[in-house]
Amino acid sequence: MQRRTALKNIGRSFGALTLTPTVASLLQSCQESSTAAWAPQALSKDHARFLAQVMDVILPTTPNVPGASDLNLIQFIDGYLKQVVSEEELTQFTMGTEVFVASTLKATQKNTITEVTTDDIDQQLAYYLRASEEDQAKRGEALNAYFQALAKNENPEPPMEGVAQGFLNQLRSLTVFAFKSNDIIGEQHLAYAPVPGQQKGCVDLEEATNGKAWSL
Repeated sequence: MQRRTALKNIGRSFGALTLTPTVASLLQSCQESSTAAWAPQALSKDHARFLAQVMDVILPTTPNVPGASDLNLIQFIDGYLKQVVSEEELTQFTMGTEVFVASTLKATQKNTITEVTTDDIDQQLAYYLRASEEDQAKRGEALNAYFQALAKNENPEPPMEGVAQGFLNQLRSLTVFAFKSNDIIGEQHLAYAPVPGQQKGCVDLEEATNGKAWSL
């Protein structure tokens, strides 16, 4: 697939993220597998290692709640890319990863992603995901303009910051979905009812679940 085609939909959602039997099986296998024995199938080893670092910054371990690495969420992402998404979407995700890696290396003046630190990644996430609404909107507009130019069979240079921001939004959505769908998080850290009870209308969240979101 040509680069211009693969970049066309980077950052756009894979569609509705739902807990299908395949997705549930992937989540279960991540909980049961050994990190030491695991090898990525959809991602390269370097990309898997780097994205695992990124996900750990998005969802770090705290004293009371496990983080992305504790739950092996990178294994879920890799399995999801291998078994659920289309080949085109996998190519788009891979190219999005490459763009974000290149952006990170340029910003940190590092030569390889193995040199990138957690602080480096945190600064990049702040730059893209915690930017002002105005800056994020400008990047989104540049990305949309790029899509429109492609639709007209033009050959513009892709806006790297727009691509990186779109990719990170996509990665964050997948990471949070995997986190909230994990059995450990659902049963031990979210409001969990194995057998649904009565339906209640407008009730205060603090009163109903002590402020916790419901488990998926």
